[in-house]
Amino acid sequence: MSVKIDVKELLGQAKKVEVKTTTKNFKKAIAFLRSLNKVQLDQKRNEKKNDAIEDLDSLEALELNEQNMASMIEMADTATQYIAETLKLSDKQVEKIDEEKDLDELMEFSMKLAEEVTGSKAEKAGDDSLKA
Repeated sequence: MSVKIDVKELLGQAKKVEVKTTTKNFKKAIAFLRSLNKVQLDQKRNEKKNDAIEDLDSLEALELNEQNMASMIEMADTATQYIAETLKLSDKQVEKIDEEKDLDELMEFSMKLAEEVTGSKAEKAGDDSLKA
């Protein structure tokens, strides 16, 4: 079985991309969602720690900030990689996504893709809980 993914907004091509709903693609989708969940957990923990810090210019506060920024980069890279592998995109197509899409668009599409592949409606990761 397979699903047809509308990639017009992401890649500008009208033709839908067919993605097989194989166990391999299912595992990729779940691994992607798991990675996003880990980033969210890390950032929630950092938010709690940050709330307890009185001096926002302290070493601890700056380290938490650095961790949050690293998490955001990891999240963007993970989403891009998941999309590229699942849709079998060329390097040129991946570059186009990196250059033309913002993080919200990237995350929205990657979540939609994972939902289609797994046949579920996953909770939207990254909407309001990811902060730098």
